[in-house]
Amino acid sequence: MYRTVAQLDAVMKFLADFFPQLCTRVELPNRSIQGRPIYALRMHAGSNSNRRGVLIVGGMHAREMMNPDAIVDLQLDLVTSYLNETHIKIGGRVWEALDIKVMLEMLDIWMLPCANPDGREYVMNVDTLWRKNRRDNPGTPFDGVDNNRNCDIVWGVTTSATSCSPSQDSYVGSGPLSEPETCNIKHLCDTNRIDVFLDVHSFTELVLFPWGHARTQTTDPTKRFTNLATGTCAPLNPSSHQEYMLPRDQLRFQSVARQIVADIRAVRGRNYTAEPIFQVYPGGATGTASDYVYSRHIANPALHKTYGFAFETGPMDGDLANSFHPANPDPIKRDTKAGIISLMQQSICAIEFIGEALLGTPVQALRNVRDQRLATTGAGRQLIALFKRVQIPLLGVILADESLTKDALNLFERAHKLVENDESIVNERDVKRGLALVDTLVDRATSASVRRDLGTVRKRIETTVGKSVHTILENLRKPQRRKVRKRPK
Repeated sequence: MYRTVAQLDAVMKFLADFFPQLCTRVELPNRSIQGRPIYALRMHAGSNSNRRGVLIVGGMHAREMMNPDAIVDLQLDLVTSYLNETHIKIGGRVWEALDIKVMLEMLDIWMLPCANPDGREYVMNVDTLWRKNRRDNPGTPFDGVDNNRNCDIVWGVTTSATSCSPSQDSYVGSGPLSEPETCNIKHLCDTNRIDVFLDVHSFTELVLFPWGHARTQTTDPTKRFTNLATGTCAPLNPSSHQEYMLPRDQLRFQSVARQIVADIRAVRGRNYTAEPIFQVYPGGATGTASDYVYSRHIANPALHKTYGFAFETGPMDGDLANSFHPANPDPIKRDTKAGIISLMQQSICAIEFIGEALLGTPVQALRNVRDQRLATTGAGRQLIALFKRVQIPLLGVILADESLTKDALNLFERAHKLVENDESIVNERDVKRGLALVDTLVDRATSASVRRDLGTVRKRIETTVGKSVHTILENLRKPQRRKVRKRPK
């Protein structure tokens, strides 16, 4: 029913041996407590460099057995789709072959299906509800550390879901990153560009994101975890602390999570909930992996920013063991695979791909417009979200048509040249070319929501003719006024 650790590894070895153009199997530097090797699979196709990276981790908690299986099943699905140019259909949700091709050729996808192999073997042979790794805690009769409380973010601060007692399932360990399993996650983030991280857990049907140790606020940047005492084995001090997050980051977490929820619902109607980790646990949870990977660039600004997510897959069905590893996990595994694909697809950045991979052009000017100007207002952030929604389903459509690709590249080059100088004027020809591309995409879009979004884009473009870049950006940063229709007398 469930794969052993050896069987999980065998799938990755098979893929790496027979399809080296797509898959590379990597032994991570830190073996498990009991000396087992821990493997990850790197998936990517094509020759593009400087890609965004996505890291998917499963099996941190030993008893959550279906998630490692779902991850290796997805590896097989992705390879099959890419090589045979076939779509991936998961229940009622379909990703076209071109969608999968774009993902594999634009992303570095790292998958670590079984982060805690000792724990998995113990569950399969001794204790079906074992959660932790197999650390021998000296001086105590209790074994194991909770890998998902051992990361270096507000480590050792206790909550109802985090404990300093080795007897508890949520034991934090002897120090931050004291466990080889968590050190492997640090290693992957240290040695690769990882833009998006996902830690797959069970159960409760949730899509989670930071923060976990405190409520999130977006107004006071002085309230940072870096100013909190850690390793205290006491509750958060002050208890009223609310952790700062950039508004644009909060919007990204929320919008991505909502799309994941929608894509999972399309599979078979399950209604996952998107929310911050803190809302799941009374008093929060500290030392979690998704908080840790996101916090790294704050603790050390020299590090790359990584957006950290977590899933809690499957429902509680009244029986604890069956909730963690049901007799028939296949329906839940399908939900999980759909959620992972949704996250990977949303990790693509069209600006980076078109500019750097296709044109070989630096895109810092466009990034600056997005991050330093549009992202500083609510209206600007909503516009960014609009373009992200549009780019994902339409990028494959553009790349599949040589003429459309040429038009898009020309417009991109022109847009990049315009934003390099705030006083540049958008002329009538610029607008006509932009509207022509939008109209073509409207005709080819299969989704009503995408067509509606393109209609909004069209209206925005129409207002730009004869205006300077500075004026256009200032207008985009302002909320749109709704026209009030007058009632007939």
